[in-house]
Amino acid sequence: MMSRLRKLLDNWIARVFIVLLFGVFVFWGISNVFTMIGSSSTVAHVNGKPVDISVLQAEYQKEFNQAQQNSPGQPSLADRQKIAQAAMTTVLRQQVLSAAEQALGITAPDSAVRQSVYAVQAFQTNGVFDKARFAALLQQNNMSPDAFLALIKTEMTNNQLVQAVIGGVAAPAELDNQIFAFISEQRIAQSVDISAASQKPPPLPLDPALQRYWKNHPASFTAPEYRTVKIVILSPQILAAQQPVSDAEIAALYQQTSAQQSVPASRSVQVISAGDAASANQLAALWRAGADWKKMQAAATKAGDSAVEMDNTQHDQIPGTLLADAVFGATPNVITGPIQGPLGFFLFTVTNAVAGGPPPLASVSAQLKQQIQLQKAQAAVNQDVNNVQDALAGQTPLDQLPGNLGLAAVEGTLDAKGNTPDGDPAPIPGGQDLRTAIISAIFAAHQGDPAQLITGPAGGYFAFTIDKITPPAVQPYADVKQKVAVAWINDAMQREAEVKAASLLAAVSGGQSLDAASAAGGYSATVLPPVTRNAPPAGMSSEMAQILFSLKPGQATMLQSPDGFTVAALSEIKRPSPQDDPADFAQVSQAMTKSMQDDIVASFIAGLQERYKVSVNTKLLAQVYQ
Repeated sequence: MMSRLRKLLDNWIARVFIVLLFGVFVFWGISNVFTMIGSSSTVAHVNGKPVDISVLQAEYQKEFNQAQQNSPGQPSLADRQKIAQAAMTTVLRQQVLSAAEQALGITAPDSAVRQSVYAVQAFQTNGVFDKARFAALLQQNNMSPDAFLALIKTEMTNNQLVQAVIGGVAAPAELDNQIFAFISEQRIAQSVDISAASQKPPPLPLDPALQRYWKNHPASFTAPEYRTVKIVILSPQILAAQQPVSDAEIAALYQQTSAQQSVPASRSVQVISAGDAASANQLAALWRAGADWKKMQAAATKAGDSAVEMDNTQHDQIPGTLLADAVFGATPNVITGPIQGPLGFFLFTVTNAVAGGPPPLASVSAQLKQQIQLQKAQAAVNQDVNNVQDALAGQTPLDQLPGNLGLAAVEGTLDAKGNTPDGDPAPIPGGQDLRTAIISAIFAAHQGDPAQLITGPAGGYFAFTIDKITPPAVQPYADVKQKVAVAWINDAMQREAEVKAASLLAAVSGGQSLDAASAAGGYSATVLPPVTRNAPPAGMSSEMAQILFSLKPGQATMLQSPDGFTVAALSEIKRPSPQDDPADFAQVSQAMTKSMQDDIVASFIAGLQERYKVSVNTKLLAQVYQ
């Protein structure tokens, strides 16, 4: 082989080929080295400088943890991608701001950073910066002092730049006025409700008409799917009542749990605060003469004093240590005072006193008994589970299971809502959660499926077999004749209400006022609360509120309601001026200015990204969230 290669090298064509081949290998090797160099941890470039992926990963982890706190559970891939993109946006924002700050020479002096940290109340003890507390809090948050100081310095530097950009930004007064007028505009309207139930029931038609109604409304007279089932239930809630409990067991549990059930002492008290001794003495005399609390409240108000009532109040919930100590040291139902306090005089009476400590055994005995019974029942269920599973595995029919297994057995026919054909709730024992789980499992199974023991809520178990499935079907007219008659009458009354409402609407549209038109029809119009765009008043649908803002004064509308129909007419449009509500106007102005400032900052950041030629390695970014 080697000799053949030597001969080939004597040929100049072969020599050229070998040189080219050697060059290709060299190029591939160097290319591979370049490729390896290119596959770095740089996730972005800002102003020609690399941004390491570790910076993005730290920000991503912070935002990921925040997302999990807000919505517990594992975020989906799409959610993780959004979190990563938000983290990338945050990182790039900081990078371009830092580049601009360096170019402009903006920085935060160490003295200013130190002063800002010293001012944080969480780091203070008795109003003085506490270095040990500072270190402990940072350690709890997995942050070093250097990292925290760097963060504070970055925020202060950023604020200098950003505040310089938005310092003169404010929403124009005309824009504030228009937004305020739009938000604060009120619509005043009247309405008349015409219910179907208030209409006179018409006489029943002949049988052919009712049969025609039955045929034309099959959905109203179709019986739902029914399933005939046998169910066995093994539930602590069912067995609990059968468990015997001795007084000694209740006493033992009370000793174990009494400390956990301790309640703080509390007082219910009626207090009158007076500004001077003379007024306090007069009120005290009136109170001791037999005046009730209502009279005392009126007398205190007339004298310019105050009367308050506090129910079930703990010591630290009463304003002022002096008053709290006096209340908790007073004899109930005795007028105490006047007592001089720092802001005047007060007198009071304690109407109820609850001593602190564990509640009396007699008051919690029944609750403790139920707790012990439930514990015993759960233990009994745990012992019987395996025996029930073995019996079902041996194909034992549900109605032949041993009677010593603590099972509750029921059988019958029910629909997916848990109702029997008579419309009554099916008598399934074991609590609402277990009942819901059983019904859901029954209508997810198939006829002929073998019985299996299924774990239910609250430590319960159940099994069932489906003996028959009755599909949905239109009920025979003879079986639902009475139901058809009731439905026909209700429809007729609904139509009558609609005709009267339409007539009322036509009268208002023809120029009459709603008051006059409704009075002619035997109804009375009601003035509705003022409606704004923020939210409709209680009891008004959002659809009605939306329509009212499309009407002109004098125009009317008609809407169907759950009970019938509503006719409403717009009476007046009120447009408050900023002087009428300066507080709301100030909020609107602040919100508009903040919105414009946010837009300016976003545009400024976008401009910096263009200036500093920001580029992102999207493949490396994807590795962060995948």
